Amino acid sequence: MKKFSKLFLSCAAVAAVTAAVATSAMAAGISATYAPADATHETATLTIDASGYTAAQKTLLVLKPGKTLETVKVSEGDVLQIDQQDGNDTITVALPKDLADGKYTVYMGGDGQVYSDTFRVGAGKVLIGDATQDDSIDLDDATAVVKHYMEMNTLTGDALIAADANGDESVDLDDATCIVKYYMELDGAGNVGQEK
Repeated sequence: MKKFSKLFLSCAAVAAVTAAVATSAMAAGISATYAPADATHETATLTIDASGYTAAQKTLLVLKPGKTLETVKVSEGDVLQIDQQDGNDTITVALPKDLADGKYTVYMGGDGQVYSDTFRVGAGKVLIGDATQDDSIDLDDATAVVKHYMEMNTLTGDALIAADANGDESVDLDDATCIVKYYMELDGAGNVGQEK
């Protein structure tokens, strides 16, 4: 594993990932799982399942809460971690143990697409219906639920919690219907719009 310093950030790695975001659709080909530091682990860890990723070399970018490549021009201070990895389906990186509470965004690029996921540090609320985790509820969220149900993509973490719009502890087409009804301001939207 090659770990890049933040000084390198202003150069090619972030530019390449940012350019890929601009030219390709976001894919959900990774899932990130965060484990905080504890009595036996001095650092927090982020484990990324990249088994759906096709490139041998992976550039991994972890942004601080409130920062995404879609909405802001990323600067050096916005980046928590940047690494380049080879080959593995599962990637584990060490993170500082004193991360601020919030929702962090993980990007992985290198095969012509950029894959993304989020993870949460600390106690936080999940907006029910926000399956895309973009802090709004719209038809894209209903589409994400349908794709999850059809096994075209996999929702994980907060996105999976948010996708259970009717609170029956499963994610199916009824949840997508609730999201559409919420968006159209119709009755029968389940728990959409509430926080959990």
